[in-house]
Amino acid sequence: MIGAEIEILTSWDLAMQVAQAIGPKRLLPPATDLLTKVAHTIGVKPPSAAATETEAAGAISSGLKVISTKGSNIIFVSYKNRSPEMATLVLQELLSRYFVKHLEVHRSAGAFDFVSQQTDQVRTRLNQTEDALKSLRNKTGVVLLKDGSTALTAEAAKTQEDLNATEAELAEGKALVKQTGDNKSKKWKSQSTEKTPESAKARVAGIEAKVETLKSRLHDVQQRMRQLSELTPQMEELERKQEMDEANYKYFAASLEKARIDEALDPSKMPNISAVQQPSPPVLDSKTRNKIILALAGGGLALGVALVLLRGLVLNRTVGRPLELETRLHIPLMLSIPYSNGRNGHLALPPNGSPANPEALAARRRHPKLAPWEPGHFMRRYCDAIRDRLGFYFELNNLTHKPKLVGVAGFSKAAGASTLAAGLAASLSETDEGKVLLVDINLGPEEVHPFFKGKPAYSLTAALKPQTEITSASDNLYLATVGSSSTGGLAQIGLKRFFDMMPNMKASDFDYIIFDMPPLDQTSPTWGMAAFLDKLLLVVEAEKNNRDMIQRGYRKLVAERDNVAVVVNKTRSYVPKSLDGES
Repeated sequence: MIGAEIEILTSWDLAMQVAQAIGPKRLLPPATDLLTKVAHTIGVKPPSAAATETEAAGAISSGLKVISTKGSNIIFVSYKNRSPEMATLVLQELLSRYFVKHLEVHRSAGAFDFVSQQTDQVRTRLNQTEDALKSLRNKTGVVLLKDGSTALTAEAAKTQEDLNATEAELAEGKALVKQTGDNKSKKWKSQSTEKTPESAKARVAGIEAKVETLKSRLHDVQQRMRQLSELTPQMEELERKQEMDEANYKYFAASLEKARIDEALDPSKMPNISAVQQPSPPVLDSKTRNKIILALAGGGLALGVALVLLRGLVLNRTVGRPLELETRLHIPLMLSIPYSNGRNGHLALPPNGSPANPEALAARRRHPKLAPWEPGHFMRRYCDAIRDRLGFYFELNNLTHKPKLVGVAGFSKAAGASTLAAGLAASLSETDEGKVLLVDINLGPEEVHPFFKGKPAYSLTAALKPQTEITSASDNLYLATVGSSSTGGLAQIGLKRFFDMMPNMKASDFDYIIFDMPPLDQTSPTWGMAAFLDKLLLVVEAEKNNRDMIQRGYRKLVAERDNVAVVVNKTRSYVPKSLDGES
């Protein structure tokens, strides 16, 4: 209720009425030449020479403040104006016109006539229903349908019981009369015995009359019950209609009484709203000036913070910190890898396997960085950690078969999936647990992964052939690709081909097969291949990959098979390490 009155006090209609009553010229004096020059200097539209009612109403709305303390039924109204006299005058006019506006809002025009007409119509319908129901009740002799049906049933049962008892009594009387007649034939001489037959016959006649009366009564009750049964649906409908008409009549009768009171009300005589205090004398407000100075001093800092928050919380839809993966997307995190500045080798060429290969030697001189499979590479310690967690996962889930198929894929080409796959393969090959095959599925006719330059790489078909001797790239580490640059067109393994090769993979003597898989775009074969793997490492590039894309991709992969682990790569920290809870 208080909220509704505040809306009336702050409405544009009320502000316009006050502006019309006071006058735009008094509320907004004509602009001086100085104000016009200042407006032109700061690049805003100067005030018009003659103020309009709309501008005056806008000035009232901007200076008006209406508040109410929680739990209180009092509304506080204040108004600010450069003229002390005008501040008081606006509040007085506002208060006066508010009472009239209150009645206009809460009472519609012609309410009394409309409600009076509706009340008469409902009363007429109710009378018609009551007359029809009364006629049926007189016809059946039942006032209330439910009680009448019960009473008739009880009366019929009682009458039948009395009739049965009377008929039994009649049979007894007739037997007595017959016995008396037999005794008379033996010529009883006493006077008393001579009168007995006449008395018994009279009693039998009385009982026969009672039987006929009970039968007539039972017939009448049964007839009334049949009649009531036939008229029951009609009476039920009339009783329901009577209840509805009575409820409507009560509602309109109460509304009519309220409308009669509202019609007689005068705005100055409203019983539930009154002015607690008339507008007080105006005082100079210096708080606004101090607030402006403080706002100018801290505005730059607030704007900077706001822009940072706007970018971080609204505009930036990427995953910036590993913690966001768990808190916002509810995706469990396996590992996070910090961003590398390049000095410790994030993407590098391998050492030359054959000194006679001039191409590899030239590449080595151009990129004197460590390769991702070398022990000193930046990624190796994270690859070792992933290797250990994979081993624990396989043990925990009782995955003892060989080979174990592990895929590495990202949401973008630069996510670092290839580097992670190479490092993981090298890490697994150094545990002396068996042979590891690294398969690159990203090759095209003009693309050759740096890992294979200077190292022997076989096609995946050849690498999986049984009884085939292939040369390792290093101890226990073998390289394969789905095609070569001479095949023409992009080399794609395809889901069907991958499925057909599954028996050869299971029959191979490799302990691990690591797949460097294409990024997860709409046409990527990784979507279908992921379900056949024992584990899929999903690489998220921090500050690059979209949160919605990550969540949709993860949910889709998990829906096929719950074998996905997420690694966030290239994470950055913008706070001191001592304050970074994720470092």
